[in-house]
Amino acid sequence: MLDVECRYTMCFIKKNDEILLLNREKSAWMGRWNGLGGKIEPGETPHESALREVKEEAGLHLEKMDCRGRLIWILEDGKRGGMHLYWAELPADRTCPTPAKTDEGILDWKPIAWILHPENKGMSVNVVKCLPFLLADEKQHLFQLHWRGEELIAFDHAELSD
Repeated sequence: MLDVECRYTMCFIKKNDEILLLNREKSAWMGRWNGLGGKIEPGETPHESALREVKEEAGLHLEKMDCRGRLIWILEDGKRGGMHLYWAELPADRTCPTPAKTDEGILDWKPIAWILHPENKGMSVNVVKCLPFLLADEKQHLFQLHWRGEELIAFDHAELSD
């Protein structure tokens, strides 16, 4: 598979049958619901970045997040980028009140069925493509999304071995 430097994290937090999402006010995916996350800071591990981003964007202090793989994007001009994917599950008694306005956008819990509904045009394509695999098992995955402008032209998935 591709050797691409992953400079970002994307975090999914599940509670019951909902995922905590952010409707972003900034690029990329402005105006779309997406996972929490952002750029890995200098000297930070991807795991440290994921924990920091969740704390900054949702106010959640998590002790554990599992790495679930990587997402790579490939643009038609050959530019590539990537992000580490993280997963956490909150116990039913743990709270994160929403909706909430944050510096990044609007934070809210969304039902999985709503996120994956075929007529839902408000989701980041990254989430819609990756979430079914992440929900299905605890394995690590590699996702590759090939873009022509803003059009997704190919999607590839592979399980990563330990």
